[in-house]
Amino acid sequence: MLKKFLVLTLFSALALSLHSCNNDDDDGTRYYLEALEVVAADLPTSFVRGGTYRIYVDMRLPSNCHFFEGFDFQQTGDTMTERTIYPIAAVLDRTDCQEYDARNTDAYFNFQVLFTGTYVFKFYAGQDENGEEQFLIYEVPVARSN
Repeated sequence: MLKKFLVLTLFSALALSLHSCNNDDDDGTRYYLEALEVVAADLPTSFVRGGTYRIYVDMRLPSNCHFFEGFDFQQTGDTMTERTIYPIAAVLDRTDCQEYDARNTDAYFNFQVLFTGTYVFKFYAGQDENGEEQFLIYEVPVARSN
């Protein structure tokens, strides 16, 4: 009885894990994820420790098959205050996508200031001719509170 239960449990877990790896929508549309290029970001001139700030980001949409999905945040560098930010798009895997010459979209995220010092934000801005990632870099000091 226990062996039968164990086999059924393992089979169910395997079936669920295989199903969760499928990136098809219910209608059969396939997509993949891609980083969007940041054109600009709007940050305050300074932060106050403990405050929460809305950071607006302007990104380039390459085609009508790109849809903004969210941000990928990575803590980078040697300090706790450096962040590398990649806007992420879901891209429909289709052959009839129309490229845009210059179309942007904007979004925001809320950022809570936990540390003192200066925060460094590195926003992904695409790749250069050698395939090296480029970044827009913003530095925002944390002001001393009274």
